[in-house]
Amino acid sequence: MDVKVNAGSLVSAIAETEISVALDKIVDEFRENAISLVASFAADQSTPEQTHNVENQLHQQLLEVGRRLIEWLFSQLEPAIDEMPGTVSFREQSHRRLPDKALRSDIVTRFGKVSLLRARYRRGRAGRVIFPIEISLGIEDGFTPAAADRAGKQFAACGSSQERTLAMITDQMGTKIGTEKLRKLVGTLADGMEPHREEAQVEELMRMIGQARGLEKTPVLSVSRDGVALGLAQWSSFEMASVACVSVLADGKKLGTVYLGRVPETNQATLSNQLTSLLTATIRGCGNCVPEIVYVSDAGKVETAYWRNTLQAFFVDGRRIKITRVVDYYHAAERLTVIADALKLGKDKTKRIEWLEHARWLLLQPGGHGRVLRSIAKMRELYCYKASATDEAEKAERYLRRYSRFMDYATMKSRGYPIGSGVVESACKQIVSERMKLSGMRWSKEGGQRTMTLRCLLLSGIWDAVYKKWLAAKPAVRDLIITEDA
Repeated sequence: MDVKVNAGSLVSAIAETEISVALDKIVDEFRENAISLVASFAADQSTPEQTHNVENQLHQQLLEVGRRLIEWLFSQLEPAIDEMPGTVSFREQSHRRLPDKALRSDIVTRFGKVSLLRARYRRGRAGRVIFPIEISLGIEDGFTPAAADRAGKQFAACGSSQERTLAMITDQMGTKIGTEKLRKLVGTLADGMEPHREEAQVEELMRMIGQARGLEKTPVLSVSRDGVALGLAQWSSFEMASVACVSVLADGKKLGTVYLGRVPETNQATLSNQLTSLLTATIRGCGNCVPEIVYVSDAGKVETAYWRNTLQAFFVDGRRIKITRVVDYYHAAERLTVIADALKLGKDKTKRIEWLEHARWLLLQPGGHGRVLRSIAKMRELYCYKASATDEAEKAERYLRRYSRFMDYATMKSRGYPIGSGVVESACKQIVSERMKLSGMRWSKEGGQRTMTLRCLLLSGIWDAVYKKWLAAKPAVRDLIITEDA
């Protein structure tokens, strides 16, 4: 980021003696308070209530030590106003220093709120005001980096909500904030971290592929996608959000998964683009050692269109990448149930159960997809379909015929491929149901997407890596300031 200043400095050095004096003062006051607290507790016969009180009071005192130390440290980092440059060029726009500093008293840290007197620079007469000290410290929306990190993780956690996040901030950070401030922070986190997501997900997938090879196993990259209903606030209705995941397996055992999620959108175009980009980047990272790739899904309209339009003939840098499609076994088995229910087997439920179990078993055997179709034809010849169930049964037959080439489950299992889409169905539950479909929840598309973005980062196990990348991309003093020649 290009920031130029005239003569002066935006930062101030702190002498070790000053640090020592300030720290001694804060610690001495804590020591006196702690001695008084512990002595009072020890003087009386201890009770559960007293134990509860002394622990909570000690926790509050420790928070206050951290809060005061952070507040003092921040206050020492900026020089006096007359020692600072008169103008600053920020994002190629000149900003002039205002005559005095302004106090901000609502900066949230891991220890509570702190106040900060900071210099202001404004573009033009009524333009945007910037605060160099906040930029250099990484303060966003009134949160320090550590406080924002903790609040974001809580917001994205399973079963969380705005209310629970606000309660956590009150309990663990010793301060209260409003809903609007939290929403603004969530937006900043999601918008800031998303550009670094793919890089971190590729690194995580490469790590797992390397782990499989280190175990002398053949890695398999499993790709899945599915839809899940999400309540939207404006219309109080449910629309289909989309979820995708990429897993690494070794000998049929999952080593880990990374996730993608998008709010309802026509044809799920954004999710398709993100998934394609993630796959392409991962394949490039593998060089000439691309693992076997399998696409596991049901035969829904969007899932099939993605196979037909993208994965069936997938090219990376001019090289065609082989991807095997698997139609979810359990969706195929559901069609067998429909057919079994349609057969005129009379009141003999045993015959229905025996045939259905045999058909499901047969589907898993070598050549099972063809053998099952022949078994269905034989049963229909012997028993016929009920008139009321014929349409649904014939629809199930067409499904099994149309996708039979993707149902060679015996071969797929022998290669360590998954044959069920349980991973992505679990992803739908974890990303959406366990966080975004709690009692009474409805979402705007903007708020819903930001929540899904943070939830996917957390579930993918890459939150810390992405957060670190985001912080590293922020401007630091050495990046922001280029002193002009006198």
